Amino acid sequence: MGAPKLRIALVQQATVWHDPAANRARAAGFVEEAARGGARVVALTEMFQTGFTMWPDPFAETVPGPTTDWTSELARRLGIHLVATVVERGEPLPYNTAFHVGPQGDLRQVYRKIHPFSFGEENRHYRGGDALGVSDVDGVGLGLQICYDLRFPETFRALAAAGARLVLVPANWPTRRAMHWSTLLAARAIENQFVVCGVNRVGRDPNVEYPGLSAIHDARGEVLAYGQDHEGIVAAEVDFDEVERWREKFPALADRRPEVYARLGA
Repeated sequence: MGAPKLRIALVQQATVWHDPAANRARAAGFVEEAARGGARVVALTEMFQTGFTMWPDPFAETVPGPTTDWTSELARRLGIHLVATVVERGEPLPYNTAFHVGPQGDLRQVYRKIHPFSFGEENRHYRGGDALGVSDVDGVGLGLQICYDLRFPETFRALAAAGARLVLVPANWPTRRAMHWSTLLAARAIENQFVVCGVNRVGRDPNVEYPGLSAIHDARGEVLAYGQDHEGIVAAEVDFDEVERWREKFPALADRRPEVYARLGA
């Protein structure tokens, strides 16, 4: 079928609260280690520079801007695809934003978190985005989601319809809802028959403990790699031809009835 095998690495980092310089330096070391290990795609956690802050204004910047420039230089030097995150300046509120840069340092996708986490009052400090995109990773369609987005199957299904075969989910998902995290990652992979990778932080911020549990799920939902509760890299080689073989063998997506769902208000 011609789709590549890609080694994917998730950087499960303990974020230093409100210290972008320290977090960039530590992230760069992990990204370099992942590249030395053969990773073609590397992803960092949600708000990897600051932690899940509800004080965004001091850290907000433009996209493109300093963080995308830093990420682009790192990706270009290592010859990898890199997914990172940033507090993006916006009006009247900033965005919680993820982005993908390619091996030439080119900015290929910018995704603004559609679902701010109202339970944690994120919606009072960040505005929600309103668009999805699919970018190219060596011939594989890449979609991005962020943390709380994982609870909303509609956006994942839209990414599948738009041609995504890989979805990366940077997160700051807390220990007290760890079971939800693992279950929903598997569910989103199973129901859309694509690869879903969740990259979650470890450690503590002033209020919350984080479990890690970063994971790479194949298109059947099976776990190819799984992290524990400490810093490190979670990595696996993924055969994207197998995504298409599974879809042909078990054509559940072809049995969808969107015209009925529309009448039901779904």
